[in-house]
Amino acid sequence: MSTADIACLEHVMDCCLPPSPVSPAAHLSASTSSSSSEDRISALPDTLLRNVVSRLPVKDAARTGALSHRWRGLWRATPLALDDAHLLPSPAPAAALVSRVLASHPGPFRAVRIAEIRVDESNEEALLPEWLRHLADKGVEDLTLVNRPYSFDVPVQLPATLLRCGASLRRLYLGVWLFPFTTGLLRGPDVFPHLQELGLCHGITEERDLEYVLACSPKLETLALISNYGYPDRVRIGSRSLRCLVLWHSLADEVAAVSAPNLQRIIIYCTHPSEDDGVTKVRIGHAPQLAVLGYLDTATHELEIGNTIIKAGLTNPNTVVPSVKVLALKVRFRVPKEVRTLLCFLRCFPGVETLHIMASDNDTDHYDDPGEVKPSDMLKSTFWQGVGPIK
Repeated sequence: MSTADIACLEHVMDCCLPPSPVSPAAHLSASTSSSSSEDRISALPDTLLRNVVSRLPVKDAARTGALSHRWRGLWRATPLALDDAHLLPSPAPAAALVSRVLASHPGPFRAVRIAEIRVDESNEEALLPEWLRHLADKGVEDLTLVNRPYSFDVPVQLPATLLRCGASLRRLYLGVWLFPFTTGLLRGPDVFPHLQELGLCHGITEERDLEYVLACSPKLETLALISNYGYPDRVRIGSRSLRCLVLWHSLADEVAAVSAPNLQRIIIYCTHPSEDDGVTKVRIGHAPQLAVLGYLDTATHELEIGNTIIKAGLTNPNTVVPSVKVLALKVRFRVPKEVRTLLCFLRCFPGVETLHIMASDNDTDHYDDPGEVKPSDMLKSTFWQGVGPIK
């Protein structure tokens, strides 16, 4: 994997991962322009002081106890917001610092982002069980866990104890991991009772494990699959709560809204079949609220509505999705077959109000290296402007 490949992959990942829970630009200062020596900040109520501490990088937040007796213990009484990037640079290993913070803070954990540490066979047994135990016991609500460096090798598998964190999680992003095997595990709405957003980035998640998560997440609204190359190869959505599905720079042979009564958006971008000569089937089953769809690629995507595959010359009033208001299509106008496919796709969405057409001049969009990101691949800002918020 070349340096350029890694840089491209990092760009895609950085665009899609949630932002840091705290800003490194936030610094606590005791300086004052007044000649008075009165400490007015320390006179604030505990609630406001904890609010101040919660906005600081963890190193600064932990040091607030040195300001005065009034600040002592506030960091431990404030829900933890940790970004391991803010622990660097440090003479101590970053993994040891993260372990120390997770162990010393009593919780709860508002947001934890660990995305700068390499976990491999030399340290996974020492780090992962301990981290996941603290995260679960102390009620982490927002977790971003990414293994560095990025690569196309088989990633380290997360232990099933990750699922113990599900009782408190509201947002979960996993990057460069093999998702825990869920075969034989108890399932039900108590596994991820509060999870609203899930991102699986550049890792391996088997179809059965994705189905398990969907079945155990009664409040899940957003599912994002980022740079996942063939795992899962079939993304089948059966969820009463899901409202937005994103596939970004991934390989998939099927994307299906099987039973998704509240699904409003299917965002597919730079997503291709796993085989060079294959197709990605985009199947719309039961999705009565679907309002945003695309990009459908006329070269590599096969559209199926209900049980009918959309082909040139087909005129069936049952093969329409009238709810779609924003549609995005990709086509090579110099290829007659793709133009005919474009016209077929358009007939299936009679209620479209905003149409985005990406005209491609490439002979193929199946890159030899799936990590390659070309300038033309960046999603047009006008697409997002026309989409609007989820209602």
